[in-house]
Amino acid sequence: MKIIVTIIFSIITQLCLGQNCACKIRAELKEVITCEKTVFKNGAKIYRQFSCDSSWVLFESKNKKKKVLFSLDKELMEYTGKLGFAEWFEYKKSFLVEYHTISGCCDPYEYILFDKITGRKIANLGRQIFGSNDDKYPYFVTIDKDKSNFLTFLNLDTNKIFKINLPKGRIEKTMKITNHLFSETLFEDGGIKNGIFEIAYKYKKKRKR
Repeated sequence: MKIIVTIIFSIITQLCLGQNCACKIRAELKEVITCEKTVFKNGAKIYRQFSCDSSWVLFESKNKKKKVLFSLDKELMEYTGKLGFAEWFEYKKSFLVEYHTISGCCDPYEYILFDKITGRKIANLGRQIFGSNDDKYPYFVTIDKDKSNFLTFLNLDTNKIFKINLPKGRIEKTMKITNHLFSETLFEDGGIKNGIFEIAYKYKKKRKR
């Protein structure tokens, strides 16, 4: 039974990877879903495809090996590009995906880091609080939506990740006694000066009476 299941799954996967961007009974999807390929500097590609049953994001390595990174079933296909994988950005060794947890307003975006050679997921980074546009300091700083006792500090050139600890419970307590819905909105004025990262954040110890 295991052999049969494996064979069937393999056939379905191959059919999925071989599909083009078309659905005769839903011609309007051509206006919603673009299948234009993003070609990375190392020769790898990332792009969308769809059939009448689903849409998906496909990673294709330089050696033509393909991997489905994300998909939406037919009930959600019209939200392709607005829900889940929305955009991607290339860096030296990786690419960063902007992930939308809802299709509309106003939840913050989350970010996922992938290896640019294999398409392997490196890390779920969380929500952005700072991103550097300086090539000398290609840093991306995020906070986890559930665990807010630390910040994740990522070097986008080397893929090295480390944590910046925050006082335990400070963010959670502030969220409970203020009207902030998302912890990342407490942070502001992030920047890098002389190789040192600094960012300010608001917090409260007790509710005003």
